[in-house]
Amino acid sequence: MARRLREKHLPHRVDITRLTGEGAEGETWATTPNRPAYVEQKSRLVVDRRSTSPTAGQEVTSTAFVVLLIADDTLPRSRVTVWAGTPRETTSEVIDSALFDYNGAPSHIELYL
Repeated sequence: MARRLREKHLPHRVDITRLTGEGAEGETWATTPNRPAYVEQKSRLVVDRRSTSPTAGQEVTSTAFVVLLIADDTLPRSRVTVWAGTPRETTSEVIDSALFDYNGAPSHIELYL
């Protein structure tokens, strides 16, 4: 039986804005506020998984690492706001997203912003 990461293990909160579609009026977005997360503000190189990005497929610098519950799966191009309401508040696009679904260990989502 797969274990899930629990909300009590995620000390931070983030706002997630997902791309929900594109139409004649442009892109449409939906925001899910105040979701549990673990956030680290550190730089690392990651491959850009955003299909419409001019740097798609290239290594770019991620400035934040976020862990989410499986229910909050978030794909590249979505926007995530970290540290809301503080001087460090930042909204960034998801560069890469990964699902970690383990048998016997806490399953979770990892985002690179």
